[in-house]
Order: sequence, then structure tokens, then C-alpha cells
Amino acid sequence: MSKEVLSFIIVPPFDQRAAVAAAKERLENYLSHRFPGYDFKVGPFAPVGDDEVFSVLPIMNFVGDDGECYMCEQPSRWLLQDIANACQSFVLNGRRSFAA
Repeated sequence: MSKEVLSFIIVPPFDQRAAVAAAKERLENYLSHRFPGYDFKVGPFAPVGDDEVFSVLPIMNFVGDDGECYMCEQPSRWLLQDIANACQSFVLNGRRSFAA
């Protein structure tokens, strides 16, 4: 049983964490519209890896109809990079009435 990853956690760069937290809902909405069919949550924890870029963490497990836990198929590197690039280009201090 295999399934595509549909949910991602976004971890902001350390120096942008306060600005990202303030724009959390706008960023999640922006990503959901930019990548239809996927779900995004901005993580409240410290960055992983490079402190200057957004980290995109796929939620890889799911519970099957039989109640067992399974792993999703690994998402492509280009999708993860596209999501990270979209996060990087998002205007954090934009007006609340705009999605980006």
C-alpha cells in the first residue's frame, strides 16, 4: 500500500521566525493556493539544517484502513525545492488582505 505525501511542515529560518509566526496564516494559505491538494503547517520550532533557508518536512506516515501505520512515497526533490522557493519569495510583511 503506497500513498503520496500530502502534508508538509514548514520550518522558517531562525532569524525570520518571529516575522513568519506573525504571517503564519497568510503563508499557509499562500502555499495551499500555490500547491493545490497539499496541506501546509508552519512549525513553531527551531530550524533544521541551514539557518538561512526554509526547511520543508514531509509528513511521511499514515494509518491505513486496517489500522496499521504505513510510510508514504518519498516526495520528489523538485517538489520540496519548489515549496522552499515559494516560502522564500513570500512577502512576510505584506498587507493582511493579500495572499502574498
